[in-house]
Amino acid sequence: MKIAIDAMGGDNAPKEIVLGVMEAAKQFKDVEFILFGKEEAILEHLTDKTRVTIVHTDEKIESDDEPVRAVKRKKNASMVLAATAVKDGEADACISAGNTGALMSTGLFVIGRIKGIERPALAPTLPTISGKGFVMLDLGANSDAKAEHLLQFGLMGSIYAEKVRKIDRPRIGLLNIGTEETKGNDLTKKSV
Repeated sequence: MKIAIDAMGGDNAPKEIVLGVMEAAKQFKDVEFILFGKEEAILEHLTDKTRVTIVHTDEKIESDDEPVRAVKRKKNASMVLAATAVKDGEADACISAGNTGALMSTGLFVIGRIKGIERPALAPTLPTISGKGFVMLDLGANSDAKAEHLLQFGLMGSIYAEKVRKIDRPRIGLLNIGTEETKGNDLTKKSV
């Protein structure tokens, strides 16, 4: 598996991103990493180049950039180039800790949608005692989702958990503020 990484996105980038990649490289021997960003800044923190490729770019999307405009105008931004690597088949996944709205926009405008899926979703894996983790979709990127979007998020999360996280027969749930039928907003009630 190859993972394209926006090395310039997020707080304390690229240092924290590079340190995270080196830790992941130790844990996952079958994964290759492509870091997109300022090569000189990346190399300051990269102590082991095993299975790591750097693609240099000076451009990045800032946290206060307007997401859609930034993705469309900053074609050489580290986040956009990482997403383009996925689109072009050079990488299997894209990771960024940068501007969340811009990351969602790269999903839509650069990589594109899966047939039958209307919106991308954020999919962090949260730790568990067993070490398998669990996948949560969607943690705030879609503030106006409909019931059918939640169903699609569940489907995507289930496939990801099974194929990537190697979880047999993953369960799908809906996080709500209570178990009673009267609890939750209209969307949650409609989705259950």
